[in-house]
Order: sequence, then C-alpha cells, then structure tokens
Amino acid sequence: MNRIGTIEQVLSTLLPVRRTSPKQLQAILRGMDLSIEGLSPFIAEPENLPYGRTSLYRTDAAEAVLIHLPPGTETYIHDHGASVGCARLLEGTLTNRMFRLDGYGYPCLSGEVEIEEGSHYYAPKKQIHQLRNSGQQRAVAFHLYAPAPAGRSYFPFEQVLDYVI
Repeated sequence: MNRIGTIEQVLSTLLPVRRTSPKQLQAILRGMDLSIEGLSPFIAEPENLPYGRTSLYRTDAAEAVLIHLPPGTETYIHDHGASVGCARLLEGTLTNRMFRLDGYGYPCLSGEVEIEEGSHYYAPKKQIHQLRNSGQQRAVAFHLYAPAPAGRSYFPFEQVLDYVI
C-alpha cells in the first residue's frame, strides 16, 4: 500500500469519533510512519500562499496536511474554526505564535513557543496562531485536524491600515 493509502486507512478507521481531542490526534500521529523521506514527494513549494500546503486526505471528519515553510516565511494569522489539531514537525524548527483579539477584533500577540524537529504541537479549538520559520533551512510538518478545518485569517491593524492608505 502506498503512503497516501496508509494515511487514508488509518484515518478512516480512527477518526469517525464525534469528539476528538488534540491528545487523541497525537496518539494517531505517533502510530504513523511519518518519515521525511517517505513524504518528500508530497512536499509542495509555495504557490498562492507564502508556504506550501498539500492536503493528503480530507473528509468532513478529518484532514491530514503536509506544510512546507521555506526559511524566512510564515503562515497567515489564522484559526481552525471548530477543529482541533495536532502536528509533528518532521524537519527544521518553527515558532508557534499565539494571538488574542483586541476590542476591535484585531490580533495581538500573546505568546510564542519554539518547536523543535521531532516535536508535536497542538491547535486547540478557538486558538488563533501563526507558524513562523525564522531558521536557515526549510520546515516541514504533518498536521492532522478533526473535523476538517474551516477557519479564517486575521490581519493586524497595521496591515489593514497599510492596505487602506
């Protein structure tokens, strides 16, 4: 069975659960063979986003995504809607930057956590965050969400102001 077939098989049997926690997703990730060598054919270069994103499996119940952040790039500030998530950093280092919304609905940085290669990190429900690669090499991470995310992006006041002016 190929890599995508294995991912589909694991997720189709383990994720029809109604309420999945980030810890349960981590247990699923720990049971999967997520070597960078095996997933390298699926690593996408950035096109319409500042990072590469490959959806390896998606149903309403779950989505498995491979993210590639080249050096010096970051995701948009975003949430994942009603989804929870867990990811494993397969290569490189990342900073997970967490935000809260101010009284006007603009994101304000509330904390940062450094993520090392081989580590797992979570996306709890309602988290607003951004992943940043400040390193000198690419960062590649395998993300698992349940249900499939339907979130939104947020723009800092300064960025909105630059657009208006």
